[in-house]
Amino acid sequence: MYQPSPLHFAELGEGSPIVLLHPGPGLDGSVFLPGVERLAAAGHRVILADLPGNGRSPATEWTLAAQAEAVQGLADSLGLRDWTLYGHSFGGHVAAQHLVSFPDAAARLILACTDVDEEGPVEFDPFFGLPDDVAARIRVAFANEKTVQTAEECRAVWLEQLPLFSSQDISPMLADVVFSPEAHHLRDWGDLHALPALTATQKPVLAIGGTHDRPFPPPFARRIADAAPNGELLLVEGGHFPFAEDPESYWTAVAGWLSRTS
Repeated sequence: MYQPSPLHFAELGEGSPIVLLHPGPGLDGSVFLPGVERLAAAGHRVILADLPGNGRSPATEWTLAAQAEAVQGLADSLGLRDWTLYGHSFGGHVAAQHLVSFPDAAARLILACTDVDEEGPVEFDPFFGLPDDVAARIRVAFANEKTVQTAEECRAVWLEQLPLFSSQDISPMLADVVFSPEAHHLRDWGDLHALPALTATQKPVLAIGGTHDRPFPPPFARRIADAAPNGELLLVEGGHFPFAEDPESYWTAVAGWLSRTS
């Protein structure tokens, strides 16, 4: 059950804490279920947070800095020690900003299928190779996302966008999402420049990339791993949401890294 303190979150298992920040904006922590239960079974206290204005969490200022501050507020309220922060896609942007704002807070950092700077490492076309009609529907869905007014409209645009993120049917990951229309609207999140913070940190950093990730192809994860002195690169077979495509392999690999670095 989700609990407010101060963000809504679900908690599974006992042991070394890991806070997971979901992709989006507009999704919530439920997207990681049930696959992430493998981390709980491996001896971790898994905390699935709904970022501010997403899922069941109340909104705050719509900036990465405010989102990162709310994450730290959650960690403080739970009294977390020796904890890991995991961020996926948009959640990775928040996790990277958290490193900038609170460099000594989390003991370990996992950045999955994401980026850490306004300027990407490569130029690419995320629609390359998609059939024209599929690409056209996805573009329309992204345009419609900016004006959604109901949870049903949110779900519909996400379902239309999923072929960009995976060649598999990963729609079950959306089954329990509490959609917030306001979270989908266009925002000025502020600039993200976390490469200097990555270069300066001595904490273990795991950069995860999907081999066929269209929004953030492997060079993005490779740059993160190369920037961190104690960085490690994990390339997994799949698209933008490999945790939904092959949860057993994905979470087993994450659990292995946590075991080595804890």
